[in-house]
Amino acid sequence: MLLEVRSDKFRTGSVRFRPGLNVVLGDENATNSIGKSTLLMVIDFAFGGNALLSHNTDLVTELGHHDYFFSFQFEDDTHRFRRGTNEPSVVYICNEQYEPERPIDVEEYTAFLKHSYHVDLPDLSFRALVGLYLRVWGKDNLSVERPLHVVQTQPARECVDTLIKTFGRYDSIRDLARELASTEAKAKALAAATKHDIVPAIGKREYANNQKRIAALEAELADIRSNLAKYATNLSSVVNKEVLQLKLDKDRLLALRLTLAGRLQRVQRNLLDNRIIRSETFRELTRFFPEINQDRLERIEEFHSEVAKLLRAELKGAEGELKHQVGQIDEAIADLDEGMARSLSSVDEPGVLVDRVFAVAVALKEAKEENERFEDEGSLRASVRVLRTRLAEEKQKVLSLVEAVVNDGMRRIVTSVFGEDRKSPRLGLHESSYSFEVYDDTGTGTAYASLVVFDLTVFLSTRLPVVAHDTLLFKNIENDSVASLLNVYMETTKQSFIALDEIEKYGASNAELLRQRSVIRLDDDHVLYVKDWRT
Repeated sequence: MLLEVRSDKFRTGSVRFRPGLNVVLGDENATNSIGKSTLLMVIDFAFGGNALLSHNTDLVTELGHHDYFFSFQFEDDTHRFRRGTNEPSVVYICNEQYEPERPIDVEEYTAFLKHSYHVDLPDLSFRALVGLYLRVWGKDNLSVERPLHVVQTQPARECVDTLIKTFGRYDSIRDLARELASTEAKAKALAAATKHDIVPAIGKREYANNQKRIAALEAELADIRSNLAKYATNLSSVVNKEVLQLKLDKDRLLALRLTLAGRLQRVQRNLLDNRIIRSETFRELTRFFPEINQDRLERIEEFHSEVAKLLRAELKGAEGELKHQVGQIDEAIADLDEGMARSLSSVDEPGVLVDRVFAVAVALKEAKEENERFEDEGSLRASVRVLRTRLAEEKQKVLSLVEAVVNDGMRRIVTSVFGEDRKSPRLGLHESSYSFEVYDDTGTGTAYASLVVFDLTVFLSTRLPVVAHDTLLFKNIENDSVASLLNVYMETTKQSFIALDEIEKYGASNAELLRQRSVIRLDDDHVLYVKDWRT
């Protein structure tokens, strides 16, 4: 626990604290600017916060740079530290006389506090845990409508996750989130490799074809294995299989060539017979039909000439295309003939068997790898869908549990403080948002009372080690309700820090309790620091 805060700028030199409730006490005139909120800011500074310097800018202006010394007691050991306004990112470990011995950064310092307070929450830093519940005038965490926001610009999803972590319910979500992230990364890497042609793309059709290839290749390897002795003495059986396949391919090409060659001959014949009808052909007709129209005969010659030109162009194009196709087939047949010659010439060479086995094995490996990649892609996509569903379901289950615990805790506190007839605030948690409904949103005091009730519920239900509430949270709450809330603070030995003034209005017994629990009393003549710069 926090034992003491020292500074040579304090009027009293030091402020000592106790387990349970610690009260920063103001006067009966509710005098402002005497140091109540500032001392709570210093306590926040002792727990690793930075709001003291970002909000209380007048401190350095009026007092110059200065140091604060903190002592903590954990079990039987006392630990002392120094942190200054000049270099707030550095904390010094001190000896019993508060002399600095070794510097550490703030992250290491808060990690020490987390360990010493036995905050076993691996997904949450110490500041992320305590910073929200140290509510002091000047910090950005005083919104009664957004009680989970450390700063108002913080994403709501992050706020909800922090509350889940505060209740120690994040383990299952974290494990699923990590598994999902890893699976998504693998799926994206495989997709990127395919997109950039690092590995070839494969679809359902290629997968089915590969399945057939794999079956055929595996059958051939099995045949070679079972007949290895026979093949070793007579390699011609291996070669014959190759030659047979080449011969089948050649026969198919020859049949196709015969068809194309026939079409080519017909086209070439048509080109030779493509004669033009000339007008001289009709001259003998004029001897028998003198009245025939000579002009019409000439136009027939002209029309037939144009048609013949078009037809000849079409035939020439078809001739060229057919010649090209026949040429390609001839080249393929030549390749097949060369392959057959090569195979037949190596019947007695033992390397043929090795080469064939190697070729089959390579082809089989390639086909299997392509299909395995296709299966992996499908499996990864399916895993991502399943993990997303499981993560959403698990998070909803955890959210419902935390929501129920918080709402039940707030209802219990409201019943004990305000009575059974008073409605309690209600927290609604969603994956990326939340709502906080107060029981009577027409009054500022009621809204702040709801904020206090929420903090105390978390304080009593979790490993949260400290809580701090400034005077503005209590100003408009009914006096009897504030008095009853004091009993809630007193339920635990975990340290709470509150600032209050005008304590007589809470009744004589409560005023006496507050005086007993006070760690410092401030008024118009006794301010926190050695200098009063209000005027």
